[in-house]
Amino acid sequence: MFFLLLVVVIIFLIFIQDLVKKRGYKWKKLSEFPGDTPLPLIGNVFDIGFDADEASVILIKMWERHGKQNFRVSVGSEDWLMLSEPEDIKILLNDNFELSKPLERNASMKPFFGCSVSSSVGERWKTIRKLMTPSFHFKSLKRAADDYSKHIDSLFEIIDSYEGKSPVNIYTYIKPYILDMLTVNLFGVHMNYLKNREQPYVKSTKDMIEIITYNYFSYWRNNKYLVRLTPLHTKMQNIIKDIRKNSTDIIAKRRKILNKIIEETKSNNKNIDMDYDTFIEDKLSGGCLLDRLILSISPNGDPVKDRMINDEITLTLFTGHLTTSMTMCNAMYLMSLYPEEQQKVLDEQKAIFGKDLNRQATTQDLNDMKYLEAFIKETIRFIPTVPRIGRQLQNDLKLSDGRVAPAGTSVIVFYNGAARNPRTYTEPEIFKPERFFEPMHPFAFVPFSAGPRNCVAFRYAWIALKATLSNFVRRYEILPGPEPKFAIRMVTESTNGLHLHYKKRDICV
Repeated sequence: MFFLLLVVVIIFLIFIQDLVKKRGYKWKKLSEFPGDTPLPLIGNVFDIGFDADEASVILIKMWERHGKQNFRVSVGSEDWLMLSEPEDIKILLNDNFELSKPLERNASMKPFFGCSVSSSVGERWKTIRKLMTPSFHFKSLKRAADDYSKHIDSLFEIIDSYEGKSPVNIYTYIKPYILDMLTVNLFGVHMNYLKNREQPYVKSTKDMIEIITYNYFSYWRNNKYLVRLTPLHTKMQNIIKDIRKNSTDIIAKRRKILNKIIEETKSNNKNIDMDYDTFIEDKLSGGCLLDRLILSISPNGDPVKDRMINDEITLTLFTGHLTTSMTMCNAMYLMSLYPEEQQKVLDEQKAIFGKDLNRQATTQDLNDMKYLEAFIKETIRFIPTVPRIGRQLQNDLKLSDGRVAPAGTSVIVFYNGAARNPRTYTEPEIFKPERFFEPMHPFAFVPFSAGPRNCVAFRYAWIALKATLSNFVRRYEILPGPEPKFAIRMVTESTNGLHLHYKKRDICV
């Protein structure tokens, strides 16, 4: 009898709480946007479902059902406003105050990456952002362009071995290749992931994105006690251990190199007290991102703690390699589906390189690859690498039509909707790189975000994408393989891999 009474009381309190919510200011403002009616406490749980891989597909269907415009959805007790209009995306991303990432996003990411630059705010964010920015200036980008051209032969040796045989699951090799390039360019060490693809880190990253996506759509994600009861918790802890150890090894390797250089410098310049900025520029030729993190001094005068460095290395390595490699693989997949567009990419390469298609690309060559750039942009629009980014509003945000996104709302840049917005793109269902030679709203295409929290490494990403794809299309004709099964996770990926055929062009035989 007592138990039954308790259940009745709980149900009564839930409905009272929902009634209070529906009469409040926040819901009054949110209800001005179209959306499905949320249930008390659990929101649109039954509309979205419990399969994380299906959740984003359902959100796209909601967007279509509600007129392909901004719409609202409640995930558990949290309210999301999904933006697909470029002018509203501009208002959100250009706001200098609204810099906090959404609660659900941080809850899914922080167990892996801690309070890294991606999740932090305030002085922590400003300090790390300031340290990272010089690592993506012209000198560093030029070195990166040279490195991508020099190191790609190791990847080609593997791809060549498949010719005339089965298709290549390009995920298997592009991911560790990009990992290798990131550790060389940004961390100053060689980890040889491509040659050692069974390393715990390489194997762990295969499961990370699925777990992060699961956590993002978990309605109990903010309760650490309930999370510990979920079936993925133990697996998640083992992955965290592997990725953190990998970052610790990288830091130790680079610190050993730096200590040797510092000792040699001191022995040759006993009377010189060189600050770290001068040391990085003069002795390390500008250094790398990890050098700046290891050698910098925090505002209180102490060296940056290893835990903080580990957070940044773990985040940069994982997100950097995954987003870049997925975009790269998607571009090659679309080249295989659209051979006429692939030929246009090749024609541009021939125009740039002339008879010497095998030479290394310079930074000027990469800048001249306008059609390849348009092809990559259309790839990202057609298959959004990252389906959403967002902000957790601290204050009300007035949108372009006068409606208000109220404080406390997770406002999401819904890339899947923005990329298919018929008011932005003519015939959005058609793959057409040439559309990026036409005028469009400056916030119609912002895959690297924009404003104060834009991706600090976006220029590096373009170098990686162009340099690698340029080499591939000059060497191979890319042909389709088995149909991929794309899942829109925190990054869009194919659950059965991405299998393609690579036929060497006559110029490379």
